Amino acid sequence: MSENQRLDYYELGDTLARAQVAADAADCHGLLTGLVCAAGFADPKVWMLQVFDDYNPRDVLQAEAAKQLQAVYEDTLARLNSPDLDFEPLLPDDEDPLRERTESLGSWCGGFLSGLGLGGLPDPSRLPEEVAELLDDLGQIARVDFELDDADEQEQAAFAEVVEYVRVGVLLINEELQPSKAPPLLQ
Repeated sequence: MSENQRLDYYELGDTLARAQVAADAADCHGLLTGLVCAAGFADPKVWMLQVFDDYNPRDVLQAEAAKQLQAVYEDTLARLNSPDLDFEPLLPDDEDPLRERTESLGSWCGGFLSGLGLGGLPDPSRLPEEVAELLDDLGQIARVDFELDDADEQEQAAFAEVVEYVRVGVLLINEELQPSKAPPLLQ
């Protein structure tokens, strides 16, 4: 994970906490990513209602959080459609406890699936089998329950593989749902 993305995760988390937003940074990024994949964009009127219980643009802390989320959205949109395929889920740094990173990945996947639904995901029976399987896998990851307190190298490596699976899966879903915008992933 890049240094800039790590800083964005913590900065966004702090901003959301100050604005008393119940959702965490991973959930919010997942929601925005799902909206982009489903609809090709994230309508602020839609995601604002999901993130903020009662958005008040005069509340300085909420306005700051909304502004930062808009910047995260714009970065996400660019990365999802970049020919460099440099999109990454916004998660805690690799040095954080595996439990925290796993919970954040579950939160991210839950937000992503919510965003897909809000963005108008087509009936899953109309989607290619590979996409339907990915959505099912993301749903299972969203329900993760992690019990390890001190993870070993093997568990750390397994987690990194799951994050990469999610990352590539999201790029594939985006390519399938937004073929004119996404860079070709399958060649």
